[in-house]
Amino acid sequence: MDTELIVLRILHILPGIVWVGAALYLTLVLEPKLRSLGNEIERDVLQAISKLNSLWITLSAIITIVVGFVLISRTPGREFDQLFDNGWGMAIGIGLVTSLLAFFLSGWVGVRTAKLRRALLDETAADSSALQSIRSQIAFGSRINAVLVVVAVGTMASARFA
Repeated sequence: MDTELIVLRILHILPGIVWVGAALYLTLVLEPKLRSLGNEIERDVLQAISKLNSLWITLSAIITIVVGFVLISRTPGREFDQLFDNGWGMAIGIGLVTSLLAFFLSGWVGVRTAKLRRALLDETAADSSALQSIRSQIAFGSRINAVLVVVAVGTMASARFA
């Protein structure tokens, strides 16, 4: 195996681990726990970490996706015209589509989280149905996003054997 492919795979896999790990952690651990701790703690934690989380997750996702495109073009015997055409192409194609869907969905969840962060600063909105609606949207979007990134990893990991 040549050095370029090794470096590209490392540059694809490591940020992918950060992206997927963050999506699962935020969905399964942080978001439900924050909701159970009350508005004040949720507000303080979101103020402290949500912008930084968005930066790291977005950067990891962009690196993963861009390097993934480079890997498709540099892998010997593999080309873009094989996407959805054979076993490898189906696996990579499904992984690519689910990755892109997850990327855009996580952006939407980030926008909803910023809206929640702002709403939590308004003490009159503390128990409003609008606040609960935003939380529900975040929870739903996060769960779908978590499923998408797991599907992307699973299909791409299996592509080598297809």
